[in-house]
Parts: sequence; structure tokens; C-alpha cells
Amino acid sequence: MESKIFIVIIIICLVLLAIGLIKRRMDLLVNFGLRVFAGLVGIYIVNMLLDGLGLSLGVGTNGLTALTIGGLGIPGFLLVYGVAIYYYFV
Repeated sequence: MESKIFIVIIIICLVLLAIGLIKRRMDLLVNFGLRVFAGLVGIYIVNMLLDGLGLSLGVGTNGLTALTIGGLGIPGFLLVYGVAIYYYFV
């Protein structure tokens, strides 16, 4: 019972911190969203180009890739494809 109360307190604190961050730094949230959108569109385009060339090196569009690209930007995009290339040849 005590662990559930502790988890609820942690969740409430995280929600309040997120609300405070959103109120003060909305530009960070917008920037993150734009990077996610551009990255996922980029993945879609690169996957189509690679499929046209006959390479099955497609990277999936899921939450993990969206968070990676949103957090890191272009290096995250390159990281996702770098990992895909590594697992393609290994």
C-alpha cells in the first residue's frame, strides 16, 4: 500500500513539473514537436527511396524513433539509420 502511495506522489510531482515547464518554455515543446514531425516525414521519404533502390533497410516509425529524433534532431535521424545499417550487415 505504501509503495502505491509513493508512486502516486511521484506521478503528481512529475505532472506538476511538466506543467511548469510547459508554461515557462513552450518554445522547447514546439521545437520538439517540429523535430519529431520533420524526422518522421524524413524517415518516410528515405524509406521510400531505399525501397525504390531495392534495399530493405526500412526504419520503423514508432515512439522510440520519434523520441530519439525529437530529442537529438538530425544526429538522432542519423543514429536511427546507423543502427539500421549496423543490423542490416551483422
